[in-house]
Amino acid sequence: MSDEARDIAEQFEKAFNIPKQTWLLAAGASFMSNIPLMYPLTRRVLELAKTEIFKDEAKILSTIDFIAGDIDANAHIEIFLTHLADLISMSVRSRDQSVQLGNEKIGFDTLTKLHHGLLDIISDTIRWGYRENWDENGEPVDPNVGTSEVPIVTVEHHLSFVKAVFGRNRAGLEALRGPVEFFTTNYDTLIEDALALRGVPYDDGFSGGGVAFWAGYSRDTNPTSKARVVKLHGSIDWVAPKDDASRLLRVRHHDIYPAPKNQVVIYPQSTKYVNTQLDPFAELFQRFRANLADGSERVLLVCGYSFGDEHINQDIEVAMSAPDSQLTLVAFSEEREALPPVLDIWRKTSWGERVYVVSTKGLYNGNRGPFWEKEGGRDWWTFGGVTEMLSDGLPADIQEAMA
Repeated sequence: MSDEARDIAEQFEKAFNIPKQTWLLAAGASFMSNIPLMYPLTRRVLELAKTEIFKDEAKILSTIDFIAGDIDANAHIEIFLTHLADLISMSVRSRDQSVQLGNEKIGFDTLTKLHHGLLDIISDTIRWGYRENWDENGEPVDPNVGTSEVPIVTVEHHLSFVKAVFGRNRAGLEALRGPVEFFTTNYDTLIEDALALRGVPYDDGFSGGGVAFWAGYSRDTNPTSKARVVKLHGSIDWVAPKDDASRLLRVRHHDIYPAPKNQVVIYPQSTKYVNTQLDPFAELFQRFRANLADGSERVLLVCGYSFGDEHINQDIEVAMSAPDSQLTLVAFSEEREALPPVLDIWRKTSWGERVYVVSTKGLYNGNRGPFWEKEGGRDWWTFGGVTEMLSDGLPADIQEAMA
């Protein structure tokens, strides 16, 4: 073991344990809980839309085909929905409340029906679970499909994660760090469920109980809150009530009230359709930016995120590159052929010494690394691997080498 490898490990351990923690959790954090990643979700949603929900509605089917052919071939469902929402905005502005798609006009009602239907499919898929399966030759085989009668979504991995974050070895940090901030792009409710099941008080911006209304986050830190949950892309339990679309509610599933106008399983989008009236998203992203730029020594821990969202990447880069920034980035990232391009760029910048990448191949710090490579690779970049490090520290072989 070289002195440099030891030094990197010691510096990483200090960064990993900075008291003020901000977490960014994305789709990979929920994968082991049987919630699909973005591309499997895209395939599932569009398949159900075409073969079941809208199979007899020619105009909707032609709209799906038009959008799929108009956007990038590798675009996922959030891009599809953003494109659809832009078309809805165009129809609202047009004289006859429609848009021209190819050789036919599609009206506002048809577009919004498709929008609501896709959100319902997403909501059910994420609520009950879905897992693609592949055989040894890489061919698709029967997937695992959760239903309301037999759901396959599990919370165990998130329970272990929450226990590790707020475990005994970190119990004395509350006074130093304040609430742990959990920002997530996931639509599922696993992080909130795990916090509640572990008895960790948290603030999610809503006021109420089983049914709650959007009130925003208090400027004054609630001394009883140990965590704050900020869902950057919305949630499967957010709805706009039919009688007042300007309000946003968090509701229980299967209740007959309030009758939902649409599921707000939304993505930040360029259009003004739907989310200008509800629009918690401006506040959510502003909170993300303000948290990263608060001027204090803070660590941003990123797990399950592929660094494919330019909006989020820009906010991170602005915060990291500020002259007075004390923000440290710890990115847990799968590395097959290479690291995500933006990570490779960031670690070679003037502020790259505050960037740590924990990857399949090893540990990077700035333009140095990988260190601590292991035959067959490491799994410390996964959600489970992160949880294990929170509980037990660096992998056993690294601890032994440093002893």
